[in-house]
Amino acid sequence: MIKPELKPLNPVNPGYATLLLKGWKGGTEGVEISILRNQDSLYLDSRGGWVSGEMFLGLPALSLVDEVPAVQVGPSFIDPLLANRQAAYRITIKDSATRDVGILAITDGLLSSQAGGENPLAENSQTLDVTPLAQPEPVVDAPATETVVDVPAAPASRKAPVAIILAIIALLLAAAAAGWWFMRTPAGADAPAPAPVAAPVAKISGPCGDDLMNSGNAMEFVKGCLRSQPSSAQLLDVIAKAKADKKCDVAQRLYAYKAQSGDSQMAMRYAQEYDPKSAQAEGCFSPDPQTASYWYEAVVNQDPQNAEAKARLAELKK
Repeated sequence: MIKPELKPLNPVNPGYATLLLKGWKGGTEGVEISILRNQDSLYLDSRGGWVSGEMFLGLPALSLVDEVPAVQVGPSFIDPLLANRQAAYRITIKDSATRDVGILAITDGLLSSQAGGENPLAENSQTLDVTPLAQPEPVVDAPATETVVDVPAAPASRKAPVAIILAIIALLLAAAAAGWWFMRTPAGADAPAPAPVAAPVAKISGPCGDDLMNSGNAMEFVKGCLRSQPSSAQLLDVIAKAKADKKCDVAQRLYAYKAQSGDSQMAMRYAQEYDPKSAQAEGCFSPDPQTASYWYEAVVNQDPQNAEAKARLAELKK
């Protein structure tokens, strides 16, 4: 039996990892794997989705990492696995002469691509094919083989109708409770921290302005805004506006760029977006203790005296 393991790159690059295939006795070329999720017996397909029939994904030639066969993988492989951290995954691996199985171990510290902004493609990393399915429903009746290609793919996001209805109900309840929210007594010291950015923001103009955000390409807007070198306070206003307008990719990229560039204030706010204690319900960022820990740790590395970041990091690692 093999012992497959996903490990973060060094240095960590959100959305990318090394897949180690410990115990694999087969060859290094023509290797294929299938990934079975235990909760619903679905298989990972080449587009980051889950289907009913077994799908074998072709790997490039394996290399050796500390004498263990390995390959680097990217977001369309990593994100679907991290989207459900309670699930277990069985990997079947085969080549023309050998076949084996094992349970995938996911090492602590592995982060989805949502934890980073414009992450450069890691050298030799592999992501899954993003060519649209020929059929409208991703249901496969017989085993198939698909080739892993070097094209980054965004994680698929599917919401059942029931989830949408529940979200609408939650919004209605939130509106009904608005009066209580604004009239309530401020929370005590032990209450959850407030959401990072929630107040309405006045109209913004210039390279980071509302008009450009709403009319242009998100990537081009982010680049143009950052080229104008806004202060952290100004950028937080832009992020607040992007979140309010549900332009989550803009908010996420601005956060990630500044946090990765060494801005400890922005890294702290970014960590709070993912911290279960302060994350906003129905917002652009979902609670994710591992991602929050990553950014709190970045804050502590830059500012060892930051007591709040140290306390939250210690709590999340319990």
